[in-house]
Amino acid sequence: MIETRMKTTLEMMWFARSLRFLLILLVAVSACAFQPSSLGRCCHASVGVSGERAGSAKSRWQLSHIRQPCIAPLYSVMASIESQAAIAADTWSIECTPFMEPDVAAEVEENFQDRADVIAFRVAGGRRLLPSDSSNVSPGEGRRSRFVMMHPDLGLDIGTAESDYCTVVRVENVNVASSNTFPNALASIGVQLDNVGDIVVANSSTVYFVVDPNVAKQCMRLLSKELVGVGINLSLCGANEFMPHGEIQDMKLSRVLERQMERKKHELGYVQFS
Repeated sequence: MIETRMKTTLEMMWFARSLRFLLILLVAVSACAFQPSSLGRCCHASVGVSGERAGSAKSRWQLSHIRQPCIAPLYSVMASIESQAAIAADTWSIECTPFMEPDVAAEVEENFQDRADVIAFRVAGGRRLLPSDSSNVSPGEGRRSRFVMMHPDLGLDIGTAESDYCTVVRVENVNVASSNTFPNALASIGVQLDNVGDIVVANSSTVYFVVDPNVAKQCMRLLSKELVGVGINLSLCGANEFMPHGEIQDMKLSRVLERQMERKKHELGYVQFS
């Protein structure tokens, strides 16, 4: 009887040790599986839209916009915007998307027609009209635009939405011909191109561009260091000012800067999955 009990106790101890060993092994394997070296490093997204939710919506939009800001698959774009729209409708908050090219914006705008649960204002900044044809932007029309979404009963009008979520910066005394392109200059100071609307070259020394208000101070403080010119001056345009006509710069980065940014991302252990 005593021998039987001792045998049973030893078997239970052996089973407990074996189970403990398996659990330790499982934890170790799981930890290794999620190490940066084995998965090529995971995607990091900063969280935070209107107040604290503003950054969250933007982070959901960080989907491979290094070379051209809106090259993510359209279904991913629509899914992200639908998520923002649901938040706006349920919490009575104001959600805004990043800036996008007219072909993508036209698809998004069509999706929000006749919606009763949420309003989506499409704004370009600088009190400009939106293009009637996504393939052809006329003078005075905005090419890149974003959507400001909210519950219908909040009562926000499109003019207020544009002035609150689009800031126009005027750059004077800049040598446009000798300077870096503005997309390159903005990316060099850490401004994501998703936060940038149209860049309009009014003449050889004056440029206007639209940005998210959250990065306007960053542009005012640092952008002149990336440009060529004597007495470069940056100023914010008033909400009632119209952006002038001019040549719109393509929202593309140079390949050299692309490679530098890609290298920096890998050094920081960051890889984006579209």
